[in-house]
Amino acid sequence: MTFELLNITPWVVAFAALTLVVLALTVVGVTDFVRAHRPVRLARHETIRGYYGRPALHH
Repeated sequence: MTFELLNITPWVVAFAALTLVVLALTVVGVTDFVRAHRPVRLARHETIRGYYGRPALHH
């Protein structure tokens, strides 16, 4: 039995493309979330760690 790299290359390319799409969507989602909450955070004079750390620590 021989191992041919050509048989697995399309799967690797598809996985890399899917990974890039998911990464891009994640970055866009996080950016939108942070941008939407920035005015509220600034109005309260809170740091990023103080504003986002409190909900993470108090669940």
